[in-house]
Amino acid sequence: MTKTPISSWIEANCGTENFEQSLVRLLSFACAEWIRRENGVKKGSDEALALFLGSAVEAGFPMGLWLQDPIKFADAIGAFCEKSKAAPLPASLKREFPTVLDLRGVKCPNNSVQSRLFLAGAPAGQKYQIFLDDGAPIENVPGSLVADGHEITGREKKENFWILKVVKKSNK
Repeated sequence: MTKTPISSWIEANCGTENFEQSLVRLLSFACAEWIRRENGVKKGSDEALALFLGSAVEAGFPMGLWLQDPIKFADAIGAFCEKSKAAPLPASLKREFPTVLDLRGVKCPNNSVQSRLFLAGAPAGQKYQIFLDDGAPIENVPGSLVADGHEITGREKKENFWILKVVKKSNK
């Protein structure tokens, strides 16, 4: 495997304090730069990460999984960052910001973290749906979103999951 600047950085910094947070920031900046390069649109790193988080599975990037354990997936994050420098942006990421975030199968507290990251970058005042499993996810995620200032407008029980309806707070 050829050494890249990013893989060298990962190797040199693995195990240092705040390495996990640094990987997440690296990932979010790569998302923002890829969107800027391909679409000519400048998005903040939080908004870009949220867009990828909402659409990345369709594009073949299991970003939610990576965010659950960034250190475990450091090499995949590094490869993603390298790919983002030259590859065309997947079609699923050239559309409007997604309004649905599917967190079925994501364990606590990662579903809370991912929903907060998604909403942190989402356009304000919009309505979103978050799919959650029964049990701890539907019991815990709404409280964390309300604590962030978002409005829960409904909870709808489907066959084996819940649809949490949320309005993103304004960015005042």
